Amino acid sequence: MKSHRALFGSVLLIVLLSLVGCKGPEGPQGPPGESSVLNLEGFAADIKCGNCHNPDTDTTNYVWARKYQWELSKHFYGGDFERNSSSCAGCHTTEGFIERMQGRAVSSHVDASPPGCFACHSPHARGNFTLRKRDPVVITSAITGVPDQTYDYGKGNLCVQCHQTRVIGGVVLNPKMNANPPGDSLVIATSRWYPHYGVQGQMFMGTGGFKFPGYTYTGNSNHSTNTVIKQEGCIACHMADATAGSGIAGGHTMNIEYENTSGQKASLLNGCTVSGCHSAAGFTINYIGGSSSLTGGLGTHTAVEAYLDTLFRLLGTKGWMDTDPASSSYGLVKASSSKPLVIKPAVKAGALFNYFFIEHDMSKGSHNTKYAVELLKSSIAELRKP
Repeated sequence: MKSHRALFGSVLLIVLLSLVGCKGPEGPQGPPGESSVLNLEGFAADIKCGNCHNPDTDTTNYVWARKYQWELSKHFYGGDFERNSSSCAGCHTTEGFIERMQGRAVSSHVDASPPGCFACHSPHARGNFTLRKRDPVVITSAITGVPDQTYDYGKGNLCVQCHQTRVIGGVVLNPKMNANPPGDSLVIATSRWYPHYGVQGQMFMGTGGFKFPGYTYTGNSNHSTNTVIKQEGCIACHMADATAGSGIAGGHTMNIEYENTSGQKASLLNGCTVSGCHSAAGFTINYIGGSSSLTGGLGTHTAVEAYLDTLFRLLGTKGWMDTDPASSSYGLVKASSSKPLVIKPAVKAGALFNYFFIEHDMSKGSHNTKYAVELLKSSIAELRKP
């Protein structure tokens, strides 16, 4: 019996030592790891992982569902996250965007990820899914003589941190279009002389395009000042909840146009037909409304696409754009450093600028119909002058 007690005591001592641990001399210092400021933002007090990471019980935040919605969004499959150098990563990658929002210098990220959950939220550090940043956004003007503008549309302010023309370190990386050029000609030495693709913030406010001297511009569509949209911005329409069983749209897909469960093209209008916005009766994505006098009674999308096509063909006739579908440079400016394009008088280059501005907005006029149509019509009129 005594030997059994001794054995039991030895085993107990070993177990206790393994639990408590013994501190010996410190070994050599290992190589420095990556900064935890970016990769680990800390954890909120008393955070419970299972509240979000257990799909069987998460009917509060629906994290699992929203993950699958995001995988159907352009942020997931078309965010160009290979644009991961320091000059682009601040918008095209989650890692770079976090650095920007933290006020840090954006670094290159070879193994970057597309804009995902942690770009917009910091749930582990905050213990909730509030947006990472909601401050108003100052957008640098790409038009000489036109002041910078402040975008302030509630939750949508986070979206416009990136959905604006591209500025890095205070330098505008877009063509600088002159409202009153000092000379009589403009020399373009690149085939990509256009506003960067994320122009939605400016289009929404009704700024960013080139207004020709002598042409009357009557303002903006209701979206720019609507009280419902001023609180939510982009989120009001793009992240509205879809009707159950209707198809893949809204939420974290951010899709307005989509394919429904019958395989047909459809549009999510739930965010458009709320109180204070459009009436649900007869409303379609190809809306005919307050801008019908400008569109000739056509729907928004029909009119804007028609005007864009007309402007595209006029720019091709001028020899300023490549309009040959078989060409490798189709849709680009016909200019290079070795063969620059000279536009005279310089003011007419505003038509080229406006074409890309409206094309890159990609809403077919929905964001700001009146502003888009008037920019297009004035550009067409300017090119048709002798």
